[in-house]
Amino acid sequence: MIKRILGNWYRYVLWALLSAVFWAWIFTLLFSATPKRKVVLYADQPELDRNALSMALEEDLPKGIRIVDTAAFDDMMFNQTAVLAGDLYLISESKTEEYLASFAPIDRADFPGATFYESDGEAYGILVYDEETGLNTAGEYIFYIPHERCWLFFNKDSLHTGELDDAAITIAQHFLKLH
Repeated sequence: MIKRILGNWYRYVLWALLSAVFWAWIFTLLFSATPKRKVVLYADQPELDRNALSMALEEDLPKGIRIVDTAAFDDMMFNQTAVLAGDLYLISESKTEEYLASFAPIDRADFPGATFYESDGEAYGILVYDEETGLNTAGEYIFYIPHERCWLFFNKDSLHTGELDDAAITIAQHFLKLH
């Protein structure tokens, strides 16, 4: 009996590998979402409570969105493609010009009362952190860089900022209410 088992060890290993791949696939189908069904927010900030922020933003999801994924740039440093595919970005003021070409102009009417980051007469970002004025949006979830203003921007290539899908705008509006 033991000789027979040892003689067929490769079959058992293959069976275990196939089983692991199958269950990983099932898990991915159940708990993951395609880019069309999730909004992604990346933060260029030193510390971020990803899970708590995601849960707070998922309290009132727009139609068709299944999850809100949040991550710090540092978490994605080896996956540049993922960072470029985000929908929303929290960027410190010192880096805004570096990334500005990747951001979409926004309609000021969608964010009444907000302070905007402007370039060439267009609004591109929304002020979310400013020590001088005491503005600290989502401060419970994000440790902002001290003494530096932070802005929320929209990716110009986002699937969720067009006329047919404005889920990123809805999530941004919800984010701005997290004080």
